[in-house]
Amino acid sequence: MIMGITQNASPRERFFLAAPEVSRLTEEAHAMAGIPTATRKEHPDLSPAVWTSQENVVRLKSVVRYSINPMKYEGEDLTNISTKVAVPAEVQKDVCNQDDIGQKAYGKFVEEHITNEVNVWARMNST
Repeated sequence: MIMGITQNASPRERFFLAAPEVSRLTEEAHAMAGIPTATRKEHPDLSPAVWTSQENVVRLKSVVRYSINPMKYEGEDLTNISTKVAVPAEVQKDVCNQDDIGQKAYGKFVEEHITNEVNVWARMNST
């Protein structure tokens, strides 16, 4: 993290121009002293973990390709995109009314914890 020079262009430029040179000098000093340097000369994004992640993205794309297209779905029921199963009616009701449910919970919190004598950090009842 660079602190103190980020607002001043001249020191910032010197820092970024000098960093590669300092790195090269460090590697040469290690070589002269016989200290092994890092053998990795490739970008960390070329690691096996990144390749595995990219393979997972390809797999996810193929799953999505063969599932329901939510932009073209004509049904009235809330449907799980990957399994194509309709969500139960009570769950659909809760999902569709989540704004109202949240506003009621917020109003209840304000009424109980802000305007009354209940501690703000006291636990809320889930009912």
